[in-house]
Amino acid sequence: MKLIDNVLGKHPYLSSVRKFTTDEKGYAIFHAHQGLEFLYVEQGDGHIIIDNKLIPMHPQTLYCFQPYQLHKVNAKASSDQPYIRSLIVIEPLTVLPYLAVFPELSAFFQRVWKEILPTQFFEISEAGPIFALLQHELDNQDHGNQLEVVALTVIAILRKLREVMDEKEAAHVKRASRKIAIVEQAMAWFDTNYRESFRLNDLASELHISPYYLSHLFKKDTGSTLTEYVTVKRLREACLLLQSTEQSVEMIASQVGFATASHFIYTFKKHMGITPYQYRTQDR
Repeated sequence: MKLIDNVLGKHPYLSSVRKFTTDEKGYAIFHAHQGLEFLYVEQGDGHIIIDNKLIPMHPQTLYCFQPYQLHKVNAKASSDQPYIRSLIVIEPLTVLPYLAVFPELSAFFQRVWKEILPTQFFEISEAGPIFALLQHELDNQDHGNQLEVVALTVIAILRKLREVMDEKEAAHVKRASRKIAIVEQAMAWFDTNYRESFRLNDLASELHISPYYLSHLFKKDTGSTLTEYVTVKRLREACLLLQSTEQSVEMIASQVGFATASHFIYTFKKHMGITPYQYRTQDR
């Protein structure tokens, strides 16, 4: 999967119900995509990263990823303990007509879609039966009616989500262990310093821990190395600049922290599957 992925293509939605991963290597990828994603973890152990927050993965929990929000699911898996999840990714505009007669729910949907949310994970065990019903309905519906089925499933999820969100936001959320806090501080440090040449010793000194311990801790808790994370951060920013400006590839490479344009182009194509120029022109 590419870093910025067009998972929907020309389709208004993507759905998957009770997908299993049993590979001992687990499941781990940083990416962002168009569409609003609801991920329901039925069974799994690991962490999910959203906006520099390292969130423990729990069973029977619903996670919400907004359009083009960089996130990572880092799940452990085995044949005895598979990672089991269901998801819907949907173009938000396709849901709005179905919410027209529900003004309060429509306003809530706009919030989930567009606003900065204090939290993006919710314990909703009822989501499991909702996804099971989705699969049953899709298996028994003509293709022309499937969008309606998916939209109504999103509405059912929104109703449950609205029930728990106010309570969740009002509750005092305990800070995780110090180890988790250090990793979050490292990710926040990259937000400010990703344009500079990355030196492990500088970051370790900032966090008052040894370089070896920091590298070990980051890899253990996120499933990625520090170098991989800063590369993802730089490429994410490069994609935004390619989409929103007419700056040259050379200028963008320099702005996001690459020493040379050639290294930027090589890294971009390696992770994105296309060159920066092709990325800029593909939707024009």
